[in-house]
Amino acid sequence: MTEKTAAPVDRETFRALVNAYGSSPHRWPDAIRDPAVSFMETEEGRALAADAAQLDAILFRLQPPVPPAGLAAGILADGETWRTRRQRIRRWAISAGLVGIGLAGGLTGAVAVAVITPPPALSINGTMTAFGELQFDSELTQETP
Repeated sequence: MTEKTAAPVDRETFRALVNAYGSSPHRWPDAIRDPAVSFMETEEGRALAADAAQLDAILFRLQPPVPPAGLAAGILADGETWRTRRQRIRRWAISAGLVGIGLAGGLTGAVAVAVITPPPALSINGTMTAFGELQFDSELTQETP
């Protein structure tokens, strides 16, 4: 197996590394840590690492600001409001979709009936339907052979 060695680190790369991750090598990415530690042993590397260590010390002493007491409650309340609003919109959208489907079905049925139904025929006695002439029981006769 061949072992891949990282390229040596130059001044600008080391400066970018300590500016991004600080002066402590344990915070540096693994891929560049060994060559960067080698560069840090040079005089230039020690000077850049010392500057970064001073900045690290200043930043370490700073405390993050404490958020106001009601901030978390306000965020949670606002989230609940948005969740409720989203649910309400979703319900209205589903209802509107169902109404639209119902109307489309009714329209489709009406068009189908209009297309399938024969045109009305004029009949003297008014007993014509879409399925034929109406006959009453008294009009029905059996043919005898």
